[in-house]
Amino acid sequence: MELSGTRSNTDERGVSEMTAVATLVGLAVVLVLGIGINVFLFAPDAGGEPEAEFTFRHIEQTSALIITHEDGDSIPSGDLYVEGEDKSASWTALAGWEDVQPVEPGDVVQVGEGGAYGAPVGPNDRVSVIWRNESVNGSATLAQWNGDASR
Repeated sequence: MELSGTRSNTDERGVSEMTAVATLVGLAVVLVLGIGINVFLFAPDAGGEPEAEFTFRHIEQTSALIITHEDGDSIPSGDLYVEGEDKSASWTALAGWEDVQPVEPGDVVQVGEGGAYGAPVGPNDRVSVIWRNESVNGSATLAQWNGDASR
């Protein structure tokens, strides 16, 4: 009865295969957990509108409006538009930028007849800063100047 005291090659292979399967399953679980944590904790919020504050200063002598991005998110200039009752221009065009750049706190544009807007801004006009993003199908009014009512 030598069989009871000796091991066969199939016994050792079975343990080795089981260890390999357990290791692969463990690695797969760690990978899935790592990716899941990165997606939920570190992914940027691409679905919502940006949060930003803008200030307005009207210059009566030149019929122009100075718009300043005061605080908040950086926004691609191609997604920002300044719209009046009859006119509209992108922040990129108003700033004279050749490429779409991020609009960050401290950035300023002048809206008036001499630039891309192409019309004077009177003291009773309404001008809005609009965010539009085609990739998320989103649009929002971020700020509005209501002429003399906003002073």
